[in-house]
Amino acid sequence: MRIDEISTWLDEHDASAGPGALSAEFDAYLCSLAWAGCGIDWRELPHRSLVLDGVSDDEAVVWARRTAMAQHDHVLLIDSASEPGVICRFEDAIRDFELLSGRPELYMCGVDLVGGEVRPAFDRFIERRSFMTLNARV
Repeated sequence: MRIDEISTWLDEHDASAGPGALSAEFDAYLCSLAWAGCGIDWRELPHRSLVLDGVSDDEAVVWARRTAMAQHDHVLLIDSASEPGVICRFEDAIRDFELLSGRPELYMCGVDLVGGEVRPAFDRFIERRSFMTLNARV
């Protein structure tokens, strides 16, 4: 994630860079799933999808609220296993993921913030594929 390029956004949204180790752990979880091409193979996972063409931020938030990730107030968003991710509020992640990463694929999972500690729920995640589609575990 381009943390230096989004530092103003982080400040404005009370968000932070997540530890690089957390990005690697989330990536390891994702790699344990079946893959097809350059993303998760959703055929065996209960999910919902949203084609992003013409979808407003509000519509994306409404869609995301019907996913398992919505059980969390905060999200870890990554686009690389080797770089820090972003920890931010759920709605901010859904509204601004395109601003946060210019890479075609990115992944978000729910997190709980407990006493300053980040507790991820890797299995409650959303994948953005090829800039065009969101796929979410339900």
